[in-house]
Amino acid sequence: MRTFATFFACAPVALAAAIVPRAGSVPDGPWTAGVWRQPIDDDVFFTGNAINASGGKFWVNKDTSAYCPDGIEGLDCTLYPGSRTVFAGGNNTVSLDVSVPGGQQVYVAPDGSLSYTTAHSAFMPNGSIVTGFSRSRSEAFGAPIYWGMDGRSWLICPVGEGEPREKTYQLFILAGNQKEDCLLTGVRTYTSSGPDAWQYA
Repeated sequence: MRTFATFFACAPVALAAAIVPRAGSVPDGPWTAGVWRQPIDDDVFFTGNAINASGGKFWVNKDTSAYCPDGIEGLDCTLYPGSRTVFAGGNNTVSLDVSVPGGQQVYVAPDGSLSYTTAHSAFMPNGSIVTGFSRSRSEAFGAPIYWGMDGRSWLICPVGEGEPREKTYQLFILAGNQKEDCLLTGVRTYTSSGPDAWQYA
């Protein structure tokens, strides 16, 4: 326990080191994402908890919601279990890695919530942000790949009750900590296979 406490006591220095960009390419292929939080003044930590798509938004500690239509000739839904949320891109724009025609775009809604378009539609609320995303490799902690947006911070905001590490959180990316009861966090990405879903619901 002493080692664990000492590790997190060094979090401010470690976090600063973690965001220093590293020379070298970032894989373009499909990827998943998870929150990685080393607390500074509380004990709510996360070590890669998956970010999942559901209902047009993104969550931690909530299952992915996906859909594959039955009865379409040539479409084998067993190839799309929908158990993971898989992304594509990351340099300027991001989309969900899906097979549905037209794809599904990831964007930041006017309230700062990380969101995605419904299948067969490009609709986004006025004031949504589509560009400015980036993935960069760090010099620290085994060279993880971080996902972010210039001038904005990741926040996870609790939904409902429960033990802090087990309750559901919604993901936001805002210019500063502007939401009460939300926690600042980092987001790492992990090379994956895909698509895992025909479409996300």
